[in-house]
Amino acid sequence: MDFQTLFGGPEKRAPPKGNNARRPTRKNRTQTLRSIKIKRSYVPTMWRSIFRQWAQQTAAEAFRSRVQEMAQNVEEQPPAPPRPIDLGVVFALASEGGGLEDRLSDKVWIKGEAGQVCIGSAGERTLALIVTGPGEKSARVGTEALILGHRPRWIIAAGFAGALSDHVQPFDIVIPDRLLNTAGRSLQVGLTLDAATPNAAGLHVGPLVSVSELARSPQQRRELAHTYQALAVDLESFGVADVCREYQVPMWVVKIITDGVDQQLPFEIAYLMKPRKWTEKLGAVTAAIWNRPGSIKDMWRLNELALRASDRLAAFLLSMVRSLP
Repeated sequence: MDFQTLFGGPEKRAPPKGNNARRPTRKNRTQTLRSIKIKRSYVPTMWRSIFRQWAQQTAAEAFRSRVQEMAQNVEEQPPAPPRPIDLGVVFALASEGGGLEDRLSDKVWIKGEAGQVCIGSAGERTLALIVTGPGEKSARVGTEALILGHRPRWIIAAGFAGALSDHVQPFDIVIPDRLLNTAGRSLQVGLTLDAATPNAAGLHVGPLVSVSELARSPQQRRELAHTYQALAVDLESFGVADVCREYQVPMWVVKIITDGVDQQLPFEIAYLMKPRKWTEKLGAVTAAIWNRPGSIKDMWRLNELALRASDRLAAFLLSMVRSLP
């Protein structure tokens, strides 16, 4: 027994035997060391990945549990009471109600089969505006939906009208005290002004007749004036008033004049006033411009007139809203 064996010296390895035996080269030793380092470094990386996945899963479960808890609390709370509506305003066209809608605050929009309703505030009053589409039938459906869905205390049939008298000029306000239709029916308007109210400021009180077709020509308006002795003509007011009578909702009518008694309206306006799809209306406008290039000037002028009339109508309506009891 030698000294190294007795005291634990370095062990001597026998040289490899056989023809295929090789001594480990430097390259092999380097690859072996690298594989050992990779295996050693893989262990903490693996645990970090496991811990990260566990943390993410725990956070997701906690978030999901919190969302479900909040949803349950919301379901348990009683629903918020609807906003009481002081005044419902019925328009046939969006261009008629645009001025008033722009002046409301805290607005929300509700889309329904009978038309779009805009609910907003004017001072301490809450208003519901509905655009029904032109014509008596659409006005009836929209008014009934407004009454049943929002229960307004009062209703106003507002919008544009045509003059039937030389004393009534564009941008004047007409507040009818009596409504007529071409079937011979007549309705008294419960809320109106005294017929003796002076009209020096462009305010008129008197009868209004509702017809089924737009009166475009001066001759048509003169005939209506002679037959019904009315100050103005429109399409929807009688239908709105008739529905309000059925549901016993107090109402009145406020109309602004957009065309004088001797003014001729373009043919295209009568077509566009009828309830149609927007694609059909776009096609009608394109055809009108193609067949009569001057119609684009007429439509532009009417659009400018509608904007001015809508703003003036809105200012007058808001002055009335402030005086409501």
